[in-house]
Amino acid sequence: MRNRENEVLANIAARRRGARGRGVARQAAEQTPNPAATQADFAGASQVMTQLLQMQQQMQQQMQQQMQQQMQMQQQVQMQMQQQVQATVRPAQSMESYYERFRRLNPPMFDGGADPLVAETWIREVEKMFKALQYLEEVKVRLAIPMLKGNAEFWWTTIEAALEGEDELPTWEEFKKMFYDQYFPESVRISKENEFLSLRQTDDMTVLEYANKFTKLGWFCPQMIEIERSKANRFEQGLRDEIRSRLSVLIFTSYGEALERALKVEADLKKSGKERGEQKRAETSRNLMNRPRNFEGPPNKKKKFKACYYCDKMHSGPCLMRMGACFICGQPGHIARDCPNKKKVESGPSRPTDQMQRGAARVYALTRQDASASDRVVAGMIPINSVDASVLFDSGATHSFISSKFSASLHLMFDKLDEPLLVATPLKKTVVVDSVHKNCIIQIENRKILADLVLLDMYDFDVILGMNWLSEYHAHIDCFGKRGDAPTKNPSLHIISAMSARKALRKGCQAYLACVVDTTREKRLEDIPIVREYPEVFPDDLPGLPPDREIDFRIDLLPGVGPISKAPYRMAPAELRELKVSYRNF
Repeated sequence: MRNRENEVLANIAARRRGARGRGVARQAAEQTPNPAATQADFAGASQVMTQLLQMQQQMQQQMQQQMQQQMQMQQQVQMQMQQQVQATVRPAQSMESYYERFRRLNPPMFDGGADPLVAETWIREVEKMFKALQYLEEVKVRLAIPMLKGNAEFWWTTIEAALEGEDELPTWEEFKKMFYDQYFPESVRISKENEFLSLRQTDDMTVLEYANKFTKLGWFCPQMIEIERSKANRFEQGLRDEIRSRLSVLIFTSYGEALERALKVEADLKKSGKERGEQKRAETSRNLMNRPRNFEGPPNKKKKFKACYYCDKMHSGPCLMRMGACFICGQPGHIARDCPNKKKVESGPSRPTDQMQRGAARVYALTRQDASASDRVVAGMIPINSVDASVLFDSGATHSFISSKFSASLHLMFDKLDEPLLVATPLKKTVVVDSVHKNCIIQIENRKILADLVLLDMYDFDVILGMNWLSEYHAHIDCFGKRGDAPTKNPSLHIISAMSARKALRKGCQAYLACVVDTTREKRLEDIPIVREYPEVFPDDLPGLPPDREIDFRIDLLPGVGPISKAPYRMAPAELRELKVSYRNF
């Protein structure tokens, strides 16, 4: 643009110089201006001026933009400085108000237990409160420290000692990292992930119990539960076979849908199992009503006898058990197994072949009156399958029984016995039963023990535990105190103090001193305290006989002299009396 302007001015100057050097005639002729040349010059000059004005405006706009950017940068710097001042001054000034608002939410305390799930839950609860109160990062650590107690407080004391030279506290993320390294290490997290991957619903676990455990362990595998479809698929794979087989034809898009379907299938299975049990009981009762009962005699011809005090049986005449006589012929000198009249009895009329063989069973008490009248039973309340039940420990019962009403409330599955049982009741009636609930869980003193319970109609008691269960678990019944101890197949060793042992010896209890030797491993020379200091004296093999002495030590006696001996010391009577007095005074 400047070149164009210079060119126009140069042309004008050249024309002026040419006009001065010409003649007067030519000068007079050139005094009249050329209209075309003058308009072109003015057009170029105006264009130059326009361009100069545009350049000036652009320069002004650039200067204004630079000034605005500088002002914005100054404002940002001022805001950052204000935020830094607030971050350093505001928490210190209003920490009391922060803490007061935090305490109103009742935050949990953490005592540094060994359960990593408790540590993870504490962090989640505290972060939830921080999010609700919208606290700054620096305030979070200051508010979390007072919530530590016990071992956790000692742990933070060591952290503070390590950070003594630093001016600021660690950030919340740094605090969480140190906290997890101490109470939730990576090895524990990996084990929890493996536990989640191998989680399966057991036979004694309901769908809700399985879902609760699934949710708790799912915290440690967020990558598997973030997507609803993957979470529902993992939940379905862990269900029992009978439930999973009914859900395999469905495709779930959410975890809630899979849980709802599983609960419905579980309810249907319980309902169908209950209906099958009722049908079996109805068929059994119909068969028993149509079947002839050969074990029941005519009621008019029966004679009632009192129960024998010795054998607890109802019979006439003297007690054969007390006399030691044979139960078949009644003669003493032999038992029923060796009775010579046994063949005659066996050769009598045989029983019908089409009659089903039945096992024999007995129960002494079915009501509370029977239990209070007998000294062989103990009653109490014990959880059966996590439901409190009225339980009777009956040493006279051969089997263990469960009432029909209590069984229906537990929704248990029935199994058929190998052969029906003929149960003799205290009313001298005989009942045939053929249903059993296997592997019922009996909880005694935080121990879970299994029992097979036969279904029997009774009203006052829910469960009767007989000798088959009592003997299997080594149970003891205190008939006088009406109580029983906790049974177990593997009784633990009872350890008492030396003072208790001394008191027991004073009362006349027997004590046995036993030298216990560990035969599983051979005793070595290094295990003996004093001997191990002199290994050369106790070699493994004897090197040989001791060497002969250069001088043989002996005592020669004169002929006719008796052997050297020292007479035993005898105390004088005065010394004996003095010793007796001192012994009495001692």
